[in-house]
Amino acid sequence: MFASVKGYFKKRETTLRGEASAPSQATEGSLIRVDRENEVFAQASYLIARQDFNGAKKLYLELIAADGRNSGAFIGLGFCSQEMGEFQAAAAALQSAVEIDSSNPDAFYLLGKNLLELGQISAAEGAWRKVLQLTSSIEPIYAELCLLLFRSGKINEARLVIGQGISHFPYSADLHFYHGNLLAEMGSYSESISYYERALLLNPASPYILSNLGNALRQVGDLDRSIELTRKAMLMDPDAATIHSNYLFSIQYSSRLSAQQKHRAHLEYAVKFEDPLRGHWGGYEIDRTSARRLRLGYVSGDFRDHSLVFFIEPVIKNHDRSKFEVFCYSAHPVHDAVSERIKSLADHWIPCASLSDDALAARIRADRIDVLIDLSGHTGYNRLLTFARKPAPVQMTWLGYQSTTGLGAVDYRITDEGLDPSGATESFHSEQLLRLRSSGTFSPAPNAPDVNPLPALHGSLFTYGCLNNPSKITDEVVSLWAAILTKVPQSRLMVGNATVDLEDRLSALFAAHGVDTTRLLFKPKVTLQSYLELHHEVDLALDTFPYNGGTTTFHSLSMGVPVIALEGKQALAKVGTSVMRSLGLDDFCALTPDDYVAKAVYFSTQLKELGIIRDSLRQRVSVLAEEQAICVTRDLEQAVWGAWSEFCRKSFP
Repeated sequence: MFASVKGYFKKRETTLRGEASAPSQATEGSLIRVDRENEVFAQASYLIARQDFNGAKKLYLELIAADGRNSGAFIGLGFCSQEMGEFQAAAAALQSAVEIDSSNPDAFYLLGKNLLELGQISAAEGAWRKVLQLTSSIEPIYAELCLLLFRSGKINEARLVIGQGISHFPYSADLHFYHGNLLAEMGSYSESISYYERALLLNPASPYILSNLGNALRQVGDLDRSIELTRKAMLMDPDAATIHSNYLFSIQYSSRLSAQQKHRAHLEYAVKFEDPLRGHWGGYEIDRTSARRLRLGYVSGDFRDHSLVFFIEPVIKNHDRSKFEVFCYSAHPVHDAVSERIKSLADHWIPCASLSDDALAARIRADRIDVLIDLSGHTGYNRLLTFARKPAPVQMTWLGYQSTTGLGAVDYRITDEGLDPSGATESFHSEQLLRLRSSGTFSPAPNAPDVNPLPALHGSLFTYGCLNNPSKITDEVVSLWAAILTKVPQSRLMVGNATVDLEDRLSALFAAHGVDTTRLLFKPKVTLQSYLELHHEVDLALDTFPYNGGTTTFHSLSMGVPVIALEGKQALAKVGTSVMRSLGLDDFCALTPDDYVAKAVYFSTQLKELGIIRDSLRQRVSVLAEEQAICVTRDLEQAVWGAWSEFCRKSFP
């Protein structure tokens, strides 16, 4: 998300560089006279401009030898050492510079960068805050300090800093872009759009701004424009894998592209980004001892306060440690309380947000991982280019992305018969489908509010609800919801995660179908507890399609609210019906759009039945979750061992 617009983290070089002139001939003698100092600085700048950092470094050392209080020479020495990767030496030189001259912002700026390289986060923050006390003229400091604060979990402070930067540099596309990124990370997508649009006006040639704007538009439900912009960004910079993934993620929500078209787009990603990396494959140190523990690695950008945790935490918790040693590679820069909880369940926790794909692949090889499982697909903070290097002999993908990765390096996609019936979807995958009896479990939210009686039984207007991500609410979904509201005039529809943009868009669409917008109840994004409490007003939930709800469906059921789900042809369009059938709620599963409408209309008249279901659902979900936590984990372990054994059989017959 915080990708650079144009190589943003530029070096601060005002005291080091400029218009460098050719060096004059050196004067006789080994000592530099005072009147020669400016000329030596000019010579050093000339060498720096030509990337001769070692040569410039020698000149700065000569200046320091002549005058041990020359702060500018220490700054230059620190800069050259930094460029040469000598971060300890750079930090020492820059520390000397700030001790000599505590009013020089360049020294504190470069010192902060070096401290960050050395992993001294708090000290780096202190150095950069000192810069802002001294000057407001260094534009990059605002974005860099914002990013540091974000990664430290200081979100409000990060937003304050980037706001200050914009006040000083209102025409900086980069700062507007970073502010948009920060708001998007906070879930304020509607607000982020205005910053992205401002950044785009200032820098219309940036594919990163286009791509992130497309992501934000998808999140508020403007799918057509999202696909348009992410595709345009991809064409502008075909070498940016993150932008390509953004486009692939966006098209998953579209019902206008066929499964074949989506599959081809994923294969194009592999041709572009994976094929050049095939030389990395192989060369594993394989221990074929049958009785040993397998080293199992999970890679995700969502080991944090994210919906994935409801599905993966029960598995990590229930792994048989006599057979598996569990490694969690956390690819998100922020470590929160949920991350700490997952960390406590894993045998090994490896933060890897700052590692390059090459470095992460090398770490995975060094850890001698036998089976590596991707939990992100083409979603945010994915590390698919690490998987494309095939650092583990057996690689899989699961949970985070209900589609193919497109990569030949990923051997299996974990699924089940309900999501991917045998013979139905194999042709749309680059991976072999590894079917479990059930491919997912769910951990209900802790301290969830009590389930209340059915609202409609106590005089409330019958309320349908959808609290899914607005990006899943397509025009086709709205047309069916409008048909339901038309057939049930004494009803209303609650829509969650609503923004002003979403309200305007949906209001216009429903009005076009003849539905009075007063029957729409929009609820903004709220905390988990408040989100669960919204179900107290809902009698029956309506799933989205072709991209079904996942976490929202389980939360709805745990709050006593059944879901009308429409089954499609791809895995992401079978999640809803698969969950409902697992609870014996087949009557809520529709096979056609007309059936979806009919079932939603029918149950609006079956209040007693809905009330009985509501009273029992939480218990049924809890029992199912408890049973599946063990069942899914053991099935997964058996499948992983089977895949590992198959690899060993083929590699060492």
